[in-house]
Amino acid sequence: MIEVTHHQTPRWRDVVLEQIRIVALSLRREAMVLAVVVGIVTIIIAIDIIGGRAGTWFDSDEWTGVCFLSFFFPFAVWRGEKRFGPAFLWTLPVDRRRLALTKVFAGWVWLIAVGAVFIFWHKTLAILSGVAGPRTTPLLSLTGATAMYLLGSALVLGLRHPLRLLLGTGGVFFLLGTLNEAIGRTGGTSRMLAWLGIGTLATSSGLSSAVEQAVLTIWRTYPHLVPATAVVLWICAGVIALWAAASRHRERRRR
Repeated sequence: MIEVTHHQTPRWRDVVLEQIRIVALSLRREAMVLAVVVGIVTIIIAIDIIGGRAGTWFDSDEWTGVCFLSFFFPFAVWRGEKRFGPAFLWTLPVDRRRLALTKVFAGWVWLIAVGAVFIFWHKTLAILSGVAGPRTTPLLSLTGATAMYLLGSALVLGLRHPLRLLLGTGGVFFLLGTLNEAIGRTGGTSRMLAWLGIGTLATSSGLSSAVEQAVLTIWRTYPHLVPATAVVLWICAGVIALWAAASRHRERRRR
């Protein structure tokens, strides 16, 4: 008779720490590439600082690049992982949905760590450059990075082929933009809008004007409230989308 030994379910603290370690190991190649790129850029900036041409490196505080990379970061976190069907990750003695969320959290921890190091690196170089009134990536950009990371994670976890969706969506927008330019050159924009039924929606003098005036009023009265509110809404949307995506991996027990 074979004796079976039952082990205790691992504590969530141990699961989280293990996932953080596993994600770090899986991102070693990306970390090496990033280190090389940062090293090259640092040398270039140092040369410009010595030559008195460093102003162009510290004249913008936009978040676009940070948010763009954060959206695609989950693809690196889940690279090589079979998200659907039987796989090693899903054979662990932990609920599948919680394990998926734990891996997402581990990726977020490394994203924030890398983002914080990047911001510190940028601000340090700005101080060393001696540029008057330098503008660098703000610490607040990590909130935008969090929102885009959540949305990207929801996309990766919820779909079997997320890249196909992205490429297809990008192709549709490209075709629509090309069509819009072609129609604009031939003077048929109004006819096309009328045919699509967009004209009434886009030029409605009721709800659209009221919403536009309300947004402009809030923007002028509280200029910092609108961006902060937008980030909060995007984070909430990311959390909801991520929970829905992770629910596809929840355990289904038969009774």
